[in-house]
Amino acid sequence: MLGRGDRWVVPALVDAFRRVPAGWGGGEGLASFVDVDDLARLITAFALADDGAAAGATGVLHAHHPEPVRNRDLMDALADHGILPARPAGDRPWRACLDTLAATRGWVSERQFTLLARDHWYRADAAWRLAGIAPGPGPLSRLGPAAQWYRERGGAAPG
Repeated sequence: MLGRGDRWVVPALVDAFRRVPAGWGGGEGLASFVDVDDLARLITAFALADDGAAAGATGVLHAHHPEPVRNRDLMDALADHGILPARPAGDRPWRACLDTLAATRGWVSERQFTLLARDHWYRADAAWRLAGIAPGPGPLSRLGPAAQWYRERGGAAPG
């Protein structure tokens, strides 16, 4: 979840980027995210549906935006809003990223770093279709309203 109330994604990115200030293995990793307001819309649509919208679902419904976000795009958007510093030119190979992460003190584990930097996404089309609502423009386009909130909580670029 991205936006006001995010206690994991952006705080973890801030810690990881402080420790490994580079593009991570090309920044190609895709991950699933949802803006808090879009998640609230989705939950509300299911809660208010009088036809049991989710009743026909089989398996797991993933509650995030259906379009995965590329790692470098998320980091660039966070930099544009002053939450992260701009990524330096050039990327660091994956093994070098892991070595630097391990050598630098912080709270994000290697597994968590991998979840942020490598492919980790799920299809979410079914949730939005069953809820009968559009997913919205995507979490990157909604970072602006939450930028000040993130900066006030330590997400601002280090000085």
